[in-house]
Amino acid sequence: MPDRSRHWPAPWVFAVLSLPLGVFSGVGSVPLPYLLAKSGVSVDEIARLSSIMQLPTVFYFLWAPLVDIKLRRRTWLVLAALLSALCLWAAMPFIGPRHLYLLTALIFVGFAANVMVSATMGGLMVTTLSYAGQAKASAWHQVGNLGAGALGGAAVMWLAGHYSIQIVGMAAAVMTVVPAFVALTIPEPPPKPAAWFGSRLAEIGKEIVGVFRSRDRLWSVILLAAPIGAGAAQGLLPAIASHYGVGGGGVMWINGVAGGLVLALGSLCGVLVPGDWDRRLTYAGAGLTNAFAAMVLLAVSHPWVYFTGTVLYLLTLGFCFARFTALVVEVLGPSDKGASTRYSLFVSMGNAPIAYMLWFDSVGYKHWGTHGLLWTDAGGNLLMFALVAVVFIVYGLTLRRPASDLPAAPPVADSRDWH
Repeated sequence: MPDRSRHWPAPWVFAVLSLPLGVFSGVGSVPLPYLLAKSGVSVDEIARLSSIMQLPTVFYFLWAPLVDIKLRRRTWLVLAALLSALCLWAAMPFIGPRHLYLLTALIFVGFAANVMVSATMGGLMVTTLSYAGQAKASAWHQVGNLGAGALGGAAVMWLAGHYSIQIVGMAAAVMTVVPAFVALTIPEPPPKPAAWFGSRLAEIGKEIVGVFRSRDRLWSVILLAAPIGAGAAQGLLPAIASHYGVGGGGVMWINGVAGGLVLALGSLCGVLVPGDWDRRLTYAGAGLTNAFAAMVLLAVSHPWVYFTGTVLYLLTLGFCFARFTALVVEVLGPSDKGASTRYSLFVSMGNAPIAYMLWFDSVGYKHWGTHGLLWTDAGGNLLMFALVAVVFIVYGLTLRRPASDLPAAPPVADSRDWH
């Protein structure tokens, strides 16, 4: 019989494996804010709740090393998806101002488990695919993650308008966990004996110190932690839809169905950027386009302004995600030591702006309403692009980087997940 393991997993499988990530985050960014606002929770409270729920995406590098030891990564992926699905199912009936703290706690635990799917995905790509296959799988992973985020959110929005919240929670949980079982078809060997956290983190720490000793890579790390392309308003747009006269149906189609396609299209725009262009400047430039999209929503309070501004916001946000990934890949370098954990660290660092920009957006809304929220969201991108542009002008840097400055392609790719 032919050796199936040589051709499996196919790169498209990683689109399926990313569905637990996309569905869970999609529920948190589209139907949850809308349903909370509809139940009487204020927008600034929703923003604070959202910022708290994002904390696991900032700190999950602390428990990401688990996926490299003891169990197979495919097993960790299924367990992480199952736990996050159970938390989501349990949390949905508590939507409303009376049980806000309990809802936040359940979603927080669910996010903490769900981000482990991200860590396992990177390890599976590295250990089961060729270098060329990893590139294809990364593209499929992004399609599944971003597409499921919007489409899954739209599906839950539709269900919420036709069925009880208990059925909605059960359906969301099923959509989160079922795709994860595809991981069990991957012919992954048992993990080799590995050191526990202490010595493992010490080894990875040496690699991280090397990043901070490099001025060029250190600047890139600083940009990852800066409010560029955070897209914090993505999860708040459904909550302010009523300000533009947009109801649940409009949110479902624009933020959900169309939003998934637009995010994927914006991400694909990243492949049009030449490989020798400086990723720091192009990342800041992507954030600038997202700022302009947010400013479109400042025009007038009309449904078509909401539709147009939201589509442009999601399109440019997808582009920001693509450039973010390119910058993370450059920071990692060619070493494969603790690639999954190091990747989790830098992605966590890049997720921090989402949490603190949600808080700033909530402050902007509390004091100046919808316009304050949007100006705050756009302000971070505008400020960072101005700073990066000044640095390039002062130091005489150019858009195209010399061939000698480009990192060599590694013989074995590092873990490559997506924002």
